[in-house]
Amino acid sequence: MNGKDILHGEYEWHDIMQDLITTKAMQRLQGVHQAGAAYLIHENWTVTRLEHSIGVMLLVQRFGGIIEEQIAGLLHDISHTSFSHVIDYLVDDKAESYHDQIFLDTIQNSEVANILTAANYNLSLEDLGQYPLLEQPAPNLCADRIDYFLRDMRTYGYISEREVTDFFDDLSVVDGQFVLQSETIAMWYIQKYQEYVALVLLDPKNIYSAWKMTMILRYTLESGYITLKFLEISTDKVVMEKLRGIPDEKLQGMLATLYTDVEVVLDKQNYDFYMRGKTRVVDPLVRTITGVVPISTINEEAKSSIKNLTEKYENGSFIRVIHV
Repeated sequence: MNGKDILHGEYEWHDIMQDLITTKAMQRLQGVHQAGAAYLIHENWTVTRLEHSIGVMLLVQRFGGIIEEQIAGLLHDISHTSFSHVIDYLVDDKAESYHDQIFLDTIQNSEVANILTAANYNLSLEDLGQYPLLEQPAPNLCADRIDYFLRDMRTYGYISEREVTDFFDDLSVVDGQFVLQSETIAMWYIQKYQEYVALVLLDPKNIYSAWKMTMILRYTLESGYITLKFLEISTDKVVMEKLRGIPDEKLQGMLATLYTDVEVVLDKQNYDFYMRGKTRVVDPLVRTITGVVPISTINEEAKSSIKNLTEKYENGSFIRVIHV
């Protein structure tokens, strides 16, 4: 089976990858947006959890990860619920790890489990941290962090194909960790990641969509219209169709405020709501004449950027709604 990826170009599946990707559990991710409910406001924010999962697998494969780590990369987001991390706000999970909590159950309750058993690989999914290319403690680079950053930025037009190529050409693996060869590329990553946080992760309309969808889902749960399990097994489209079909005037009024012409701004003095999410920063390892070190230890601009982003996350976002 062949495919084409926006970051990696043409690719071919390994047999088990084809079997896994065609399962109902994995195909569901094609209907789960990586940016949660933001696609309802930003129409071009179309990246899905399936695209990201395939991309992580391809990245692990590209840099020599064993087949077990490739499989783990493909499956790592299989348990993401409808609207991705919105669920974490809904259940007040500040670690944003709800999908991790139901990860093994999701696999065991799907056809994926039988495929893995039949394949008889030495695969253990109890702790994805055992796969160093796939997962690394923050702020190190790993396949997961690299892919969602590059994929969003490339898809939304904030970086070019040439920049992606240059980054991959400079990237290597040293003792199981992703390492950049040049300070120039490491600083490119830092600078572009800072843009990513501003343009995507902490974009006020993105935050508004997460807040509003959290309010909507909380209301529908408390009203008995849906269940948490429904959110776990459904796609964004299925949930939206369900919600739009409920004859509840208050609910329909809330849904009507999620559309492309919404106007919101950051305003700490006069705000309508406040949200604080999980801190997401990166500090790429870079090769130097004295060894491999985080870029922040040799570059003051990188150190300052990471400090500023950390403070932004810790301070949270104060959002004022201008027009709905």
